[in-house]
Amino acid sequence: MTGTAGLERGYRRWLRWYPRTFRREHEAEVLGVLLAGAREGQRRPDPVECLDLLRGALSMRLRPRVARAERAAVTAVRLMYLGAVVELAAAVTILATIGSVRAGMFQRNPGYPQAQWHAVVAGRLAPTAVAAGIAVAFWLWMAWANGRGHRWARILFALFFGVNAFGLGNGLAAGSAVYARADLAVGTVLCLVHLAAMALLFDQDIRRVAGHRSSAG
Repeated sequence: MTGTAGLERGYRRWLRWYPRTFRREHEAEVLGVLLAGAREGQRRPDPVECLDLLRGALSMRLRPRVARAERAAVTAVRLMYLGAVVELAAAVTILATIGSVRAGMFQRNPGYPQAQWHAVVAGRLAPTAVAAGIAVAFWLWMAWANGRGHRWARILFALFFGVNAFGLGNGLAAGSAVYARADLAVGTVLCLVHLAAMALLFDQDIRRVAGHRSSAG
């Protein structure tokens, strides 16, 4: 395989991330531009090019498709993307503050057994961090589905809010405000973002129903 053929094959692999309709209409054009801008003797896509192609593909796939006139829905989808960022921050915060949580635990309970602390990390903190990582994917999925106007996504998003609110309340009851204030702050921000996005989604439905009733009356 020649260097040019290998480079073209590498570009095509990254272009597969793009929607099929886009590839059908523009893949040859984009590929031509990429090959024309390649360095002499280049055999594979540069990491920067790969990241740029991936960023473009994700942007295209996650972009809301609801009408721009439905500004509340568009804003709600953007808040969901913000929720994914906050959720990622929550996972990072949990991992970064394990030391401070441990210090606070032993300061308030000097005789706290080390084995029990390791059990807390294995049984509560680590699974919480993993769950936060999974929730990032869920936020992105909800943004994608609501951005395409799927009504089932709104219901599922509301149920997800109930889970988040319960988790925040459970954390307060378990003493998170004392041991992990940073975690509590991130969780509170996350619930507020979730509540705002949900209000925007359902406000649109409420207005639509109200409009139908007024026209019927």
